[in-house]
Amino acid sequence: MLPSITPRTIIISDAPLAIPLKLVLLGTMSLTSKPPPKIRIEGEHCPGAVVEWYQRSASKDQRHDFDLSLKAKKHLVSLGWTFSYCDKKTRWELRYKSPSGSQQSQSKVTGGRPRRRKKPSDDEDWTLPETQVSNLVSPRSGESPDAARKVRRRSSSDNRNPRTILSWLMDNNVVAQEAWVFCRGELVKRGKLFRSGIFCHCCDSLWTLSQFQAHAGCKGQPPSASIFLEQDKRSLLDCQKQALMMIKANNNGDNDHHHENDSICSICLQGGFILLCDHCPASFHAECIGLDHVPPGDWFCPSCSCRLCNRPKCREESHLANNFIACYQCQRRFHIGCLASRGFAFLNMETDWFCNEDCHKIFLTLNNMLGKPIPVGDGNLTWTLLTSLKKSTNDNDDDGTITEMESKLNVALGIIHECFVPIIDPVFGRDIAADIMFSRYSRLPRMNFTGFYTVILERNDEVFSVANTRIYGQKLAEVPLVATRDQYRNRGMCRILMDQLEKLLVKLGVERLLLPAAPYLVETWTNSFGFAKMTHSDQYYCVGYPLANFPDTTLCHKSLKQPLMLY
Repeated sequence: MLPSITPRTIIISDAPLAIPLKLVLLGTMSLTSKPPPKIRIEGEHCPGAVVEWYQRSASKDQRHDFDLSLKAKKHLVSLGWTFSYCDKKTRWELRYKSPSGSQQSQSKVTGGRPRRRKKPSDDEDWTLPETQVSNLVSPRSGESPDAARKVRRRSSSDNRNPRTILSWLMDNNVVAQEAWVFCRGELVKRGKLFRSGIFCHCCDSLWTLSQFQAHAGCKGQPPSASIFLEQDKRSLLDCQKQALMMIKANNNGDNDHHHENDSICSICLQGGFILLCDHCPASFHAECIGLDHVPPGDWFCPSCSCRLCNRPKCREESHLANNFIACYQCQRRFHIGCLASRGFAFLNMETDWFCNEDCHKIFLTLNNMLGKPIPVGDGNLTWTLLTSLKKSTNDNDDDGTITEMESKLNVALGIIHECFVPIIDPVFGRDIAADIMFSRYSRLPRMNFTGFYTVILERNDEVFSVANTRIYGQKLAEVPLVATRDQYRNRGMCRILMDQLEKLLVKLGVERLLLPAAPYLVETWTNSFGFAKMTHSDQYYCVGYPLANFPDTTLCHKSLKQPLMLY
């Protein structure tokens, strides 16, 4: 707040209660031949932002956060407030209108002196009486009046920042907040980088990357490839590649380091008397895989047995016949000899192979959807399918598609880490969430996460809901991790994401969906999402599939078969 401005308390009638509201809001600018700036604010329920602004003003904290102030303004819009400009001959004056229709001019709000705009983060300052904060927060039905404060105590200010590619680049110190960028198309547009987007210098509007590219009239390439830093002329695509290389250098990324047998059961993740596979590092309790006794001699787990002959070795004597080949989509393993005896032609083990036409169609359908946002309802809401591809982000990526996907996967991983306590494997100390997100391979079946896809829900480049899924052909699919950011919960976002995922699985012909539920969420998944707890006998249905499971969770399932229509 500038020392030369003395804010004045105004009374804004807002039925059923008159709310004292001290506001110091930027609202004036020199009037030239230009029309008034466009006001692009969509309503969004963000009570925590208003509470944060109150707490900052109460503690005389003069730090400004443009993203937070924008969230607070969005919350007022969601409560029915409107903003407009009035022509004062020498300047545009911003006016504020409460839901009851009471309107105040900027000169009354700021004490008669316009504030000079220095930068977007000077946009506004909110000072609310403590007793009235809950009125502006306006808890939704079913929430207590102090719900917003509970949200504030649950999450740090970092967790309220938008999760975008720009915020990810800033968190990794690749670009700086408020760095100047430009995009050259039919016009040259300049702006400053913020976590939620680019603040345009010419129109004082906050744009997403694609919107800023369109604003400059630039076409024909991804937005991040056409937006450049003024300081060193790097594109935002180059910045993403740099961040990915830094992360790769700090993470070995290799999950295939298992030489000794696992010390816990791959099904229940518990220790005790376990059977050791003689072909891979996996271990199992006999009862977890349906055995009533310990088999004599060498023993091979279901993942190391052919799905045709159910034996570890083919009946053919040749070495080639006993080699395994796995379906790229459903992960099932087959002997080369068993396949040859059933009419399969010579198989090239260096290329991706599919055990049937259905698996091949599933793969092609998913591959054609990668990285393409699909609109969902109104309000710029989209969902996108992502996966970590085999190719390096620096090779064969002329259009930046692979780099963009890898960057968004890192944004999605940030949401998983924000919503869950660290999921660390008790034996190998690996970050399971990261291995799932980036589809990492291992010889140990329970640590082999190849074939995973990630579904994200986003609006205006901000990702707020994430789910990981792996599809084992048409028999079943699993969703081990589902997360929604704290400020977007209880707003139907998880249901939207799961509905879109289930529609996709039904389209692909998948019969059953599996999900490991935390104890306090079992009731939610069973009552609200149609899942049911799996019995011990139900779990035999899944033996042989390397499902991602976690300790102290309940495995739930849901049938996706369409009911037969009776005529």
